[in-house]
Amino acid sequence: MNPATPYELLARYPDRTRPWVTHYDGPDSRVELSVASVANAVAKASSLLRDGLGLPPGAVVSIDLPRHWQLPVWVLAALSVGATVVRDTTGQTPTGSGAGGDVDVRIVGPQGLEAIAAGADAGADEVLVSACDAFGLPVPGGVPAGVIDLGVEVRAHPDQFSPEPAAGAAAALVVSGVRVPWTQVQSARSDSQGSRLWVDEDTEESTLLHAVAVEPLLIRGSVVIGTGLDPARATRVRALESVTRRAGQ
Repeated sequence: MNPATPYELLARYPDRTRPWVTHYDGPDSRVELSVASVANAVAKASSLLRDGLGLPPGAVVSIDLPRHWQLPVWVLAALSVGATVVRDTTGQTPTGSGAGGDVDVRIVGPQGLEAIAAGADAGADEVLVSACDAFGLPVPGGVPAGVIDLGVEVRAHPDQFSPEPAAGAAAALVVSGVRVPWTQVQSARSDSQGSRLWVDEDTEESTLLHAVAVEPLLIRGSVVIGTGLDPARATRVRALESVTRRAGQ
């Protein structure tokens, strides 16, 4: 029996109206997506990867977005198409990185786009960029030739997605430099079902993708991402949002 993909696990939440990801960015910005909204976003992203780019199960996707509400969406989408998901924010070509092969698709934010526009090696066959706008808008001023603006392209894809039968078995996540099959990741159990987890700049890079996307999914919980907050503001946000604990602990 093939393991359920992240997209399919989102459908198993008993209440799809509850928050799934909440992002505080600085003193004034708060964006929240429900389980249903995240599932729709994951469907669109998965469709772009598989149907738009022709990405097959087993391909390698490097997700190098900053801490932002779009980060978990793309992690869950890449796993839902059966990709091996890795992270590299060093500015170097992210070949290997524990994934066992070269990168097929790289997803970057504003800093990654700036480096590519300045002549850095894109490090993948396909490069997708997000402006990391609070509302998912396109990159202001457009993107270089050969780069795909997610704020433009993803909107055309459907809100529903049917994963390939082999996607769950093919998917994997690179955690602390080690490729872990999705079947093994999914089998991990926790007694903190429904917890509301916290992710911020102190969350370890090597485990960030698991902490921000996979851990809340597997416990049918949710995640609050805090960026650009001073310590007092972060404390108030955690109390206001009823955060249970820091992700990864």
